[in-house]
Amino acid sequence: MWSGEENLDNEIAEFLEQIDYALSFKFKEKWKHRFSTTFINVFQEKIITALKRQKPFKLSTLEMTYIKKYNYKKEYVRDFYECINIGLYKPLVVDDRYKKETPS
Repeated sequence: MWSGEENLDNEIAEFLEQIDYALSFKFKEKWKHRFSTTFINVFQEKIITALKRQKPFKLSTLEMTYIKKYNYKKEYVRDFYECINIGLYKPLVVDDRYKKETPS
């Protein structure tokens, strides 16, 4: 196996460990004192749905779900993203919130 394959294997293993952790009771226990159980459940359900559909989800969509459907404040949602280091969930989670529109 060449070095590139080993690195890719390690990255995949780390990513799968991160997803496994996000879906675990341990994750819920760690964050339940800062974020509501409902809030955490929404995130976990979004991950499960994305895995079942084999399609990533956009942070902007998740953010709108939290804000519109559950009445959470944008700052609360963004604090969660920062606390859990949402970038670790890439490529399952796509951060499209700061995407610049290209002129036509």
